[in-house]
This record gives sequence, structure tokens and C-alpha cells, in this order.
Amino acid sequence: YKHFCDGMQYVEKKDVFTPTENIRDVSIEDKRYKEYPKAYQYAIEMTTKETYQAVEGMYHNLNTLQSRSGGQLPFSSINYGTCTLDEGRMVIDALLEVSIEGLGQFGRTSIFPCGIFQCMKGVNRAEGDPNYDLFKLALKSTSQRIYPNYCNCDTTMNEGYDRNDPRTYYATMGCRTVNGFDINGLGQQKDGRGNIAPVTIILPTLAMEAKLQCEEETSGKYDETLLTEYFMKLLEAKIEEAKDMLIERFNWICKQPMASAKFMYENGTMAGYDEKEGIVSALKHGTLTIGLLGMNETTHALYGSNHFEGLGKELTDKVVTMYVQKCKEYKEALHLNFAVYYTPAENLCHTALKNFRRKYGIIPGVSDRDYFTNSIHVPVWVEMSPFEKINIESQWANKGNGGTITYVELPSTTKNNIEALETLVNYAMDKDIPYFAVNLPIDCCENCGYQDEIGEK
Repeated sequence: YKHFCDGMQYVEKKDVFTPTENIRDVSIEDKRYKEYPKAYQYAIEMTTKETYQAVEGMYHNLNTLQSRSGGQLPFSSINYGTCTLDEGRMVIDALLEVSIEGLGQFGRTSIFPCGIFQCMKGVNRAEGDPNYDLFKLALKSTSQRIYPNYCNCDTTMNEGYDRNDPRTYYATMGCRTVNGFDINGLGQQKDGRGNIAPVTIILPTLAMEAKLQCEEETSGKYDETLLTEYFMKLLEAKIEEAKDMLIERFNWICKQPMASAKFMYENGTMAGYDEKEGIVSALKHGTLTIGLLGMNETTHALYGSNHFEGLGKELTDKVVTMYVQKCKEYKEALHLNFAVYYTPAENLCHTALKNFRRKYGIIPGVSDRDYFTNSIHVPVWVEMSPFEKINIESQWANKGNGGTITYVELPSTTKNNIEALETLVNYAMDKDIPYFAVNLPIDCCENCGYQDEIGEK
């Protein structure tokens, strides 16, 4: 408004509005808010504070929910990093700052949500990109809190996505699950879809079965070529079985009434629901995944070598190729989204190993540890640089269109060398790794809350 004194105008305040204006009429687009810098700055400060508090509340809630009858906390994950609007940047900044701050009195690292920073060329990858500062903040958070992980919006596995539609950006669910192209109409849209069911094949068990069959049928007179043929024949049969199991399971799930998950269908959490068609109208957009476990132990059982060298690498190439071809075949024939899954196997890696030992005993290089190595990963005991590990796994990582991740293990924190971490993440993105994560030591004193690398005491 304008001040008047004795009927005469004497000053115009630039931080207040004229009587005819309403603050709601001043749009961000026409930049008229700049006429009122103090009012604008106050609004920004209050909105930033409220956003930060909202994110703190979300982190607290997701780390304290007890809704699974004694099970672990509900696994939650958030993908972010690409929105360049002021509002979007404010939310991303808050998510990262609260992650860095930590939880509670001692600022402990939060378990959930799993933060996932979406890397995209021209948006946040390099200096001068509009969200490069947020990428740097994400790296700082990773160096102190392990999260966020990094997914690659430009991966060849997501070719055809629409840069103008964030729903189509490459986005993962927690430890690796992803939705590829939907054959039933949603295309590259990720929102409102999910992994309906996975079935995993324990490859080391197949290797032993192939070896026993080969020995029995050839009286021990066989070579590596014949052994490979026996193994691939068994694998093909098991992939067929896995497909049949997934179809049976999918059909069983689709018999549920809509009321069993009414909120999801009525509110679009599961996209595509049609009342006449039933819940299959939504579930058909999800994925049915065929997974694998223990590639490295498999090649040790067959040839005594790692899966990324010599005969081991040849077999790994054949295995991944068969998975890709079979899932593509099933997808087109059955009009369901079959996909290749590099199974997380957090518990299965132990369970499968125990069952294997009961039948075949302890075999060096195969079952002499307490777990099978996850999918096509390089085993953690193999010493190599992070760049070498990325080079190896990049050969197969972008074939896992139902879920994939590449981890590297660092011996110490990178909080004093963020540039090194940035180099590592960018290297993985440039190598077409769809989803990348870093493991590093985060020690916390249970008495005083001190957090850093702690040695002997």
C-alpha cells in the first residue's frame, strides 16, 4: 500500500502491496515477486523451514513404523535429483540435508528411506548444470551416510524415455528392482507399477547337477565343452519352470478382490485399474522376474575359475544371453512383463548355501563361505580397484531389466575427498551402469554418539 499524510503522498514502500493487489495474484513466472524482495525472502525462509521439518518428520516416521507384525521396517525408497524448479530443488535439498543431519540425539544414519539420486546429463552431472550443486550435496551425503545411491537416467536400458515426463525417468525401488518397458500400454512409465513376483534359480546347484549327470552318462570321460552343454540344458529347463511358476503365482494373485488393497487401486498407487476387468488391469503393468544367484560359485564348480575370466566369462555371457532371450520370448508370447532379475538375495544367499552344503558338502571356491555371491557380482574377496569392478560388471549390468545394481566397497570414508567419489560415480554412469552404490565404513560410538572411522577403540 502507499502511505498518505494530510492527503499528500510522501513515500512508496517497495516491500508492501498496493490496496488493489493480492499476493496470490503475483505469479512466479512474471517475476513480479521481485518488486517485494523482503516479503519474498521471508516467504522463502518460512517455506524452506517448513519443507525441512516435513522431511524430518518423514524420515522419523519411516524409521519408526512398526506395521509388519515384528518384521523389518517397511522398505521405502525415494528417487530424486532431476527437478530444476525452485520448489523441486528445495525438496531435494531438504532430503539431502536431513540425511546428512541424521536421526535423534546422536544424529545416527537412517535406515530408510533409501535415497536414490537420479543422474541425468545436462541436468546434474557436470559443473554448469542447473542441479550440479545438488549432485555435490548428494555426494557429501553418501560420504557420511552411504545414501543416496545413484541411478542412471541415460542408461541404454531405458532408451526411449521422455525427458519431458519424469514418470518415465529411470527409477529404482530400494535395493535394485526396476520396471522396464510395459508391453501392456504404459511404455516407459514407472509410476504406479512394481515387481509382482520374482523366482530365483540357484545356479551353483545346477552346476553340481550338471557335473553329476555328465560324469554318470559319460563314465567320467567329458571335457569342459560337454559339461557346459549339460549345464545350459539344465538351465533352460529351470528357466521354463520359473516362467510357469510366475504365471501360476500371477494368476493366483489376480484372483484377489479389489477390496484387499482398495486404497492402491482407487488412488492410482497401482496404475491402470479398471473395475470391469478387475485387479489384473493394474497388475498386468508390473513385472514378473526370473532371477539368478551365485554365478561366480557356478564357474568355480564347473571349471575352477572366476566368472569374469576364461571359460567362466564365456559361460556367464551364455547364461545372461539365455535369460535375456527367454524373458523377451515370454514377454511377447504371453503379453506379460517378464524381466531379468539380479536377485538381491539378502537372506537367500545364506539359505541356498546351507541347502547346498547338506547335499554336496563343503567345496573349495563354491561352498566354503557362509553365502553365495549375489548374481553376477564380483566376489568381495577378490582384490581389485573400484574401476576394475565397474568395468567387469558393466558387461552384464544393463541386461538386468527387472533389477540390477553395482556396488563398490571402499576401505575408508571419502568425506575429505568428495572429488574422488564424484569421479567414481561419473565413471559408473559413463560405463552404462544403470544403478550404482558405494559401501564405506560409518562407525558410531554407542556411548557419546561420535561418528567417524573408529579404529581399535
